[in-house]
Amino acid sequence: MEIMKDRLKELIKKVNSDEFFNNRGLANEVPFYIFDYNPKYELEIRDFVKNRLLINLENNTRLKAVEIDLFELLLESMKNDNILESAFELEEKKGTKFLYEKLKKSFNTEIIMKYIAEKTKDKNFLILTGVGKVFPIVRTHTILNNLQNIFDHTKVLLFFPGEYTSTDLRLFGFQDNNYYRAFKI
Repeated sequence: MEIMKDRLKELIKKVNSDEFFNNRGLANEVPFYIFDYNPKYELEIRDFVKNRLLINLENNTRLKAVEIDLFELLLESMKNDNILESAFELEEKKGTKFLYEKLKKSFNTEIIMKYIAEKTKDKNFLILTGVGKVFPIVRTHTILNNLQNIFDHTKVLLFFPGEYTSTDLRLFGFQDNNYYRAFKI
């Protein structure tokens, strides 16, 4: 846990640095960052994002941050489509796998990008959480690849409960797919 605490302290320093704000060292790459961690620290990471990172950024005049939890986004989408309550019945009758397949179709990349674009208006820093909570409905590499299409200067910091090797995403030890454009932070 000490190593994780040190990494989180360093993350706050990094996010507040001129280097981070000015995208130094990125060589015209997209300013996407992945903070990977052992899934056993999930609750500590959630607490850190809400009670330390976001609070630290409240008075930052350069970075206008918004956190989007993909699971909360899924629930919002289901409520807006009036299918949240019926989803429980559907899962009970037809099974979890059937429900996942239905949700993958209704909570598709286009819908997710629309919600993210709406929630990031007037923001230049997206903190993305909840990727583990929506797996396997939503795949991390798909989100990151599509965010490149809607953001050019917006920084993205993804909290990833798994391992990112700069070429490979492994959520909970499962290979999520290759992704090459983010920087491990």
